[in-house]
Amino acid sequence: MPVRPAAALLALALLAGPPLAQAAPAPESEVAPVAEPPAAMAPRGERPRRWAPAPPVRLLGVAVEGLPEAERENVRLALGFTRLTPAQRARMGEARLRFLSRRAEAEAAAALEPFGYYAPRVEVRRVAEADGVRIVVQVEAGEPVRVARLDARMAGEAEGDAAVAAALATLGPKPGEVLVHAEYEAGKQRVDRLLAERGYFDARLERHRVEVRRAGQSADIALLWNSGPRHRLGEARFAETGFREGLFDPFVEWSPGDPYERGKLSRLQQRLAALDYFALVEVAPDEEGIDENLQVPVDVRTTPAKRTTYTAALSFGTDTGLGLRGGLNRRWVNARGHKWLAEAEWSELRTSLSTQYRVPAFRVWQGWYAAEGGLVREDPTAALGFERASLRAGWRGQREPWTLGADLVAARERAVTRSRIASRAANLAYPELSLQYRRMDDPLSPESGWHGRALLRGGLFDSEAGRRDFLQVQLGALWVWPIGERQRLVLRGEFGTTRLDGEDAVLAYPTSLRFFVGGDRSIRGYGYREVGPRFEGQVIGGLHMAVASVELQHFLDDQWGVALFADAGDAANTRRGLDPKLGVGVGARWRSPVGLLGVDVAQGLDREAGGGTRLHISFGISF
Repeated sequence: MPVRPAAALLALALLAGPPLAQAAPAPESEVAPVAEPPAAMAPRGERPRRWAPAPPVRLLGVAVEGLPEAERENVRLALGFTRLTPAQRARMGEARLRFLSRRAEAEAAAALEPFGYYAPRVEVRRVAEADGVRIVVQVEAGEPVRVARLDARMAGEAEGDAAVAAALATLGPKPGEVLVHAEYEAGKQRVDRLLAERGYFDARLERHRVEVRRAGQSADIALLWNSGPRHRLGEARFAETGFREGLFDPFVEWSPGDPYERGKLSRLQQRLAALDYFALVEVAPDEEGIDENLQVPVDVRTTPAKRTTYTAALSFGTDTGLGLRGGLNRRWVNARGHKWLAEAEWSELRTSLSTQYRVPAFRVWQGWYAAEGGLVREDPTAALGFERASLRAGWRGQREPWTLGADLVAARERAVTRSRIASRAANLAYPELSLQYRRMDDPLSPESGWHGRALLRGGLFDSEAGRRDFLQVQLGALWVWPIGERQRLVLRGEFGTTRLDGEDAVLAYPTSLRFFVGGDRSIRGYGYREVGPRFEGQVIGGLHMAVASVELQHFLDDQWGVALFADAGDAANTRRGLDPKLGVGVGARWRSPVGLLGVDVAQGLDREAGGGTRLHISFGISF
């Protein structure tokens, strides 16, 4: 049979070549089959082996160690372990557990970069326990990256804007400081927001670069904005309001062509809303109506409020006891914006009735002319009371944060007494000036700020001692200082003094103008108006007064807190006779939806002056 040449050559090659190598099987202990081999693949003459999967692992928890709270929480949230469901934690495959453990090192390192740590050492340990395993991520942050150079510049029209320059100067982190990304991003957002608020609507951030050198543990920051041109404020266009045309023009702070400032629009909206004429006030720039001079018209749209409102309330205070209050408010009487208000109040210690008519005076500090009449009776348990009928006419204006008032007062008053003190009626006539300054970060529950007030009154009163003149000054201040994130210090002080013509007129001096101390907003640990000069066991009030208070508040969370306080003060008929009475105590604080509610237990340390253990309930922070 003839042999083909190709077949012959193949046969010779096979005979001449080395035998085919056969790989030796690995030891059985090192073999980790990933699937059960089919029976046909088992060696001839042996029974096929069955694959037994590894039992599931129960993950008990993950702990991050070696870092401060903020960094630790950021690392914990970045780990893949934290995204597992409870069911996945209860039955986790060994392969998945190992995969997540390996990945945790990179996740922890990436989570530390926003804090300036670019070369941390991360160790992931697996701790076996009786009913599962626990993962411990041990982190050594190392030295942080610090800023070597910060170059922040502004091009365009805003280059010469002092407010923008001040914002650029606050950018951080500064050279030498740790590269904290949150601070860097917050600074950029502040500048962007300021440019928009000041009318640089075409502004853009042309360069924003952070160059990190891990080896040198340093970074360079480069920022460049181009503001473009600044827009201008145009005409304020009021929609139909139902009031006399031009009534609200004094609230507009700008003239067409003035540089754009969003703050002026916000203040216009706030002032119109404070008038209580409108349920809704909208002040919005008309971006579609921008003209060739870059002037932005401003549209003012309002929705009228309910014209007449009625109020009724049940009240309780540890100073005044249980009470009822009601009122009628005519938000506007006519198209000129006149207002009328009537109120009535009854409580265990105080009863009052008043009515007030107000006329707009918006061109004079945006205030009001007002005429008011009232009747009031006050009858404290241990102090001299009074009945008073009064008429008051004057003006009150506001220009944030200042409030100024000037009034003429005429009144007839009679002392209400349980002793032999004369109760002949006295007639009074005097002018009164008041000034207040208030700057608080939150009107309901301030974290910082201060409030000051001053009052000056002086005139004549006609009583059984004859016609006398008097002059009275009253000052007060309240400071709120934050101490850390959850603590704040509240300091309060009041001082009053009276110059009276004739020493024989002290007892005849009108009770409503005397100084009494004690109570919720004075010296806690003493009753309402229970501290002051006494006559036959009854407190009759003094010509001079001084009160001081210090309170430390610590909030346990966003709503609840505790307080520790000390109050001191006195009222006397001579300045040298002031002998401060002390009250100390503890309290609870609740940030309610409508303001800060305080409940205090105080101990008055001077029992002869009426001190004892008392409960005080107060609302808000004020005098």
